[in-house]
Amino acid sequence: MPLVDYGSSSDEDGNEIQGISTTNSLGGKHQISNAIPLTRQQTGNKRQLEPASDVEKGRKKVSLPPLPSTLIDLYKDRERPPDNPDRHQGRIRARAHVDGSWPVHVYLEVKLSHELFDIVSTLTKTARSLAPSTISMLQSVESLKKKGDIPVEAESAEDATELHISLTRPIYLQELHLGHFASDIRDTFKNRKRFNVNFSGVQSFSNDDQTRSFLSLRVGAGHAQLESLVAEMDVIAQRYSQPKFYPDPQFHASFAWALGGGVLNPKVVDSMSELDGELGHDLRHCSVKVKKVSWKIGQKTGSVELLVD
Repeated sequence: MPLVDYGSSSDEDGNEIQGISTTNSLGGKHQISNAIPLTRQQTGNKRQLEPASDVEKGRKKVSLPPLPSTLIDLYKDRERPPDNPDRHQGRIRARAHVDGSWPVHVYLEVKLSHELFDIVSTLTKTARSLAPSTISMLQSVESLKKKGDIPVEAESAEDATELHISLTRPIYLQELHLGHFASDIRDTFKNRKRFNVNFSGVQSFSNDDQTRSFLSLRVGAGHAQLESLVAEMDVIAQRYSQPKFYPDPQFHASFAWALGGGVLNPKVVDSMSELDGELGHDLRHCSVKVKKVSWKIGQKTGSVELLVD
């Protein structure tokens, strides 16, 4: 079928308009024969181009006023500085920063009793003596006092120090999903009861990209309840196109780490095995009550309390 060129109402004026030479739309070319600024003027049901007036040509652009500081302050916490491993003990992002995408971690808090704090401290000191690059995940009394996390008269930090048991892999959410994600966690776990967790020994782990290695307390009693929580967290994660937790999970609470395979050093592994034999009985009798499910989005945290059993 041959193509038919249907003209519009403006075609009545032909292809010569105010010094502009054109072909029709099938020709595919337009050639401007002069540099006179043009304006569009409505005339009945036709539109024609006319030279811009001297007033329009002389009009100055007006710049917008600056935003008030009160509005700028609302978004200060959304600004994130570029990566600087020197400020984070050599750690680097597992995934490059993308504007509008926030790292999210869902976990259980492990509040350390006096006995458990002493066991973890002994394990950490031994690891550091064999691998000086080992970094403790326990905070010193002095640093906690300085931050105001414990009273200045406190003599020990165990009640203010916590470890974490992860319920998700590292995941990333768009900003518009953050509120819905937190609400989903609250709705899912608000009717779950509290339960106890015990630890069965010491174990070494590496993160997904092998950039860090960890010394951890392996979960014994409470494993079944954790699997149930993870199954529900997997449903939430997939709702936002995020990966499920690891298959056949080995739940643990890490207490020290090093860059690369630092704490996978055979000397460190052997010493942890020996201490496990010496301290294992006491460790297995340290019970921790899980009272809430917590999450961290960027630098902000939230939680949902579990029901008293």
